[in-house]
Amino acid sequence: MSPIRREVFGHKVNCSQFNCVDPGKPASLTWQRRLDNEGNALSSFSLSLKEMIHMAPIGVRLWRYIREETAKGKGIIINPFVRRPVTSCHGVPLGGIGAGSIGRSYIGEFQRWQLFPRICEEKPVLANQFSVFVSRSKGEKYSTVLIPRSPELLKENEVSGIESWDWNLNGHNSTYHALFPRAWTVYEGEPDPDLKIVCRQISPFIPHNYKESSFPVSVFTFSLHNTGKTTADVTLLFTWANSVGGLSGFSGQHTNSKMTMRDGVRGVLLHHKTANGLPPVTFAVATREIDGIQVSECPCFVISGNSTGMTAKEMWHQIKEHGSFDGLNSAETLVTSEPGSSIGAAVAASVTIPSEAVRTVTFSLAWDCPEVRFTSGKTYYRRYTKFYGIHGNAAADIAHDAILGNLLLCTIFVDDSFSL
Repeated sequence: MSPIRREVFGHKVNCSQFNCVDPGKPASLTWQRRLDNEGNALSSFSLSLKEMIHMAPIGVRLWRYIREETAKGKGIIINPFVRRPVTSCHGVPLGGIGAGSIGRSYIGEFQRWQLFPRICEEKPVLANQFSVFVSRSKGEKYSTVLIPRSPELLKENEVSGIESWDWNLNGHNSTYHALFPRAWTVYEGEPDPDLKIVCRQISPFIPHNYKESSFPVSVFTFSLHNTGKTTADVTLLFTWANSVGGLSGFSGQHTNSKMTMRDGVRGVLLHHKTANGLPPVTFAVATREIDGIQVSECPCFVISGNSTGMTAKEMWHQIKEHGSFDGLNSAETLVTSEPGSSIGAAVAASVTIPSEAVRTVTFSLAWDCPEVRFTSGKTYYRRYTKFYGIHGNAAADIAHDAILGNLLLCTIFVDDSFSL
């Protein structure tokens, strides 16, 4: 096989010039947290009387400025008079430069949604998860969502059916590693004691590169190491809610549909009809079907509410019992949510791993929200639209290209010794 040639930061090189990086091996220097770490509780502080007197002039100026800007209908970026929730669980966020971002905690929650100017939805969306299902030839079976159980979040989502999913991960043997723009989560023998799972998350944030670095996408590469003496049948599941954080998923008229791309890339598109005058967003959740990897989709399941269709509980039962969604008679047409209901979608990738073997499965998450609207009335197009257009129909192409193209090729062959 001839060496792959690639232009990296303006220089055409052979990939054989670099040490091929194992996506299942975290970088040597990373910020680390065990998944069962509850984090440090951040405490608020108050000002002394002397400090209040000293800060009073600037406080008055800020108050007047905020009042004037509010009267003009403009939003305030920095407002010290509004208390915001602060936590210590944040990890490496998703997305390129200027594309909006979705935060992710070190335990794996998708949170801190900042897809629109001035708007930040802090709370995680519980339906957005990676999960794993393992079965072995001797009858052993394991299944779990790949984050530790959160009683508080599950209590908030009691009517959704998501609480019926298998929340079996305790996080004792799992560790999060972060080195921006990459992050690794290493599951050592959880849930299967003879299976090591490593998820590498990466977003396009490349020095001296203003094309790929603007893309609204992240790639998740799972390395599955079967250390047992028997063959393991493994299914990875990526579920995603049709939501942009907060209560947006309940506004109704959101639609999901299957997507089939070239090169074996398959998945689901989630078209979000954003309320309150904000521009619409389309998400693409995708993976690639190649030799040895079977892909199936559940284009729509009902998280909560009265929309008709498969429930979150039924979706979980289907994938747990059958290992795929191939038995579903999923409609190719759009499925629309009712006001007051929340819907999601799921993509599954199944692989058989012989004893002492390693297999790799890659997912991508992309979103297409070409417009940026400000309260002043001005509208701009994000930079990535120079390459994918301004029509809001590029999420599938971005997800496809992230799996096969520039994002992976720009990173997979660069090791820690390569100077950026």
